Amino acid sequence: MIKLVTWDFNGTILADTDACMDAGNHMMRTFGGRPLSRREYAKRFTFPSLEFYCAQGCDREAIHTPGSAKVFHDFYETRASQCRTRKGAREILKWLQDQNAKSIILSNHVTDAIMKQLERLGLSYYIPEILGNGDLNATQVGHNKIHRMELYLERTGYPPEESLIVGDSPEDIGIGRKFGMKTVAITDGYFATSRLRASNPDYLIGSLLEVRGIVERLNSSPAS
Repeated sequence: MIKLVTWDFNGTILADTDACMDAGNHMMRTFGGRPLSRREYAKRFTFPSLEFYCAQGCDREAIHTPGSAKVFHDFYETRASQCRTRKGAREILKWLQDQNAKSIILSNHVTDAIMKQLERLGLSYYIPEILGNGDLNATQVGHNKIHRMELYLERTGYPPEESLIVGDSPEDIGIGRKFGMKTVAITDGYFATSRLRASNPDYLIGSLLEVRGIVERLNSSPAS
């Protein structure tokens, strides 16, 4: 029985892939790098993002100065404020709640910014906890999602085998595999479909609404 569903936010719940890539290209232009098309961006992007920008030609010393993260976030947040959810997000979150399955967010983005977007979109009721970054700079110089997931599972006692993680990056799939969670990769986000497939998720989907069928099958299996 699936009791916990962990969601990535950017590109998974929020349909902000173009806003993220536009902000990334803004960073590259600002610090001397080469902007990329959406297709090339999805093929090349890696974490941490500052190293990715440097690989595209950005000035390493300049981009590592205090305040560089604000260049990205000021540009991004203006556009993100106009973004909607992925189709079916509200429907699947409500359905999971009706099944007594808890939804949380695990993200490299800043917790306060995610909370603001959830409130704007009327989704706070369905997602009671956000495991995000508290520091703006931490979103670019590294990623500690795996540590936050580990602490959460230890604190709450949710069995990983009764948990599902849904995201648009190989990172999300790797986190789920480490803890023994069922893994779902969703396409048309920040990473090319070929990269998601290579991460070997349990399920590869194109719509959030497909999560319902996955949960129903898992809940009806003999091992659940």
